[in-house]
Amino acid sequence: MSFKKFIPYGRQSIDKIDIENVCSALSEDIITRGKTVEKFETETANYCGAKYAVAFNSGTTALHAAYYAAKTSYNDQIISTGNTFVATVNAGMYYSKRPPLFVDIDKDTGNIDLKKLDNVLHNSPSRGKNIIVPTHFSGIPVDMARLESLILKPDTVIIEDAAHALGSSYYKGGPKVGSCKYSHMTILSFHPVKTITTGEGGMVLTNDEATLQRLGLFRNNGIEYKRETFPWYYEVQDTTGNFNFTDFQAALGLSQLKKLDKFTKSRRKLVGRYRRELANIPHIRLFSSSFDSHTCYHIFVVRIDFSAYNTTREHIMKHLKEKNIGTQVHYIPLYHHPIFTNISGDISEQFPNTEDYYSQTLTLPLYYGLEEKDVIKICDTLKKLLN
Repeated sequence: MSFKKFIPYGRQSIDKIDIENVCSALSEDIITRGKTVEKFETETANYCGAKYAVAFNSGTTALHAAYYAAKTSYNDQIISTGNTFVATVNAGMYYSKRPPLFVDIDKDTGNIDLKKLDNVLHNSPSRGKNIIVPTHFSGIPVDMARLESLILKPDTVIIEDAAHALGSSYYKGGPKVGSCKYSHMTILSFHPVKTITTGEGGMVLTNDEATLQRLGLFRNNGIEYKRETFPWYYEVQDTTGNFNFTDFQAALGLSQLKKLDKFTKSRRKLVGRYRRELANIPHIRLFSSSFDSHTCYHIFVVRIDFSAYNTTREHIMKHLKEKNIGTQVHYIPLYHHPIFTNISGDISEQFPNTEDYYSQTLTLPLYYGLEEKDVIKICDTLKKLLN
C-alpha cells in the first residue's frame, strides 16, 4: 500500500487567487515596507483581537524582536520547555547570558507543566526579571489564565510562542491565541508548514504602545524617524538590523488569512479522522481530545511504544517513507543539544515526561489538501508496519 506521490508531514496550500494577489503586489510602486504590509498587520491583529502587530522576515526574527522589546538583559532568566524549536529560547540568549531554565511538559498536551512551572518560580530566584515563554505545542493552547496567576515578580514578562497556534482559542468560545489577553507579546510564524504562509515570515502581537515602538525600532536598523523636525530627518537609537517584511509577502498573507477559518476547519476534521482510525490501538497514545473544539492543529503527533512492538522509530519512519509517507519528530529536547549540554551537562533526568514523550513521538502528515481517505491509508499503513 503506497501513495503515488510523496505525502509530506506538512506543506503549504497556494491557489490561483494567492498567486494573483502576489503578482498584483509586485506590480505596485512600493514592494517593501508599504501599505500592504500595514494592512496585513492590521488584519492579523484584528483577527487575533490584539491592538498592534509588527511583521518580520521570519518567526525566529519575531522572537528576537520580542526579547529586544522586553529589554532582556544580562541577568534575566528565560523560562520555557525543552519541547520546542530552538529559536524559542536561543533568541533570548543573545541578551541574557544565563542558561535558560527548562520546565517539564504535561503528558496530555506536550505543553509546559504549570504545576512544575509554579515550583520553578518559587524555587529559582533571579537577580533579573523572569521571561516566561510558553509554546502552544502543536496548536493546543496553554492555560494562559492559570499561567498568569502564577506570576510572583511584578516585572515578569510573558511572551507566547504561538508559531503553531494561529487560529486556536484559549478555550471554547474564548479569545483567540494572539490577543495577548494574558501576555505582553505573542509571536506567530508564517513558514510554509504553518497554517497560513507568507513563504518565510513572522509577527509579534501586543497591546502595549511602548512595546510597539521598540518592535519597530528593532525591525529597521534602530532608526527612529523625526519627520516633525525635517522631512528627511531620522536618528539611529540602537544597533539592530534590517528585518523588514515585503509587500508581496504581505499580499500572500492577506490572501491566506481570508482562508484561515477554512484551513482550521479542515485540520480539525482530519484530526478527528486520525483519532477514529487510531482509537483503541494498543501502545499508541494521542494528546487529549478535550482541546479539539478550539484548537487549530499545526501538527498531528502520535506516541508509540516502539519497544512493545519490537521495533524502532527509525525503522517505522524509513518504511513509511518507502510508502511515500513523510513523518517528522517534534522535537529533540533542547537540553540534548551541544549548545546547552556544553553549559549545563546532561540534565535529562530532570524531565521525565519530556524524555518519555521524546522516546515515543512521531509526527504524521497534517495539512490543508490532505484528505480523509489519505488519513485512513496512512493509519492502515502504520498499523500494518507495527503489526
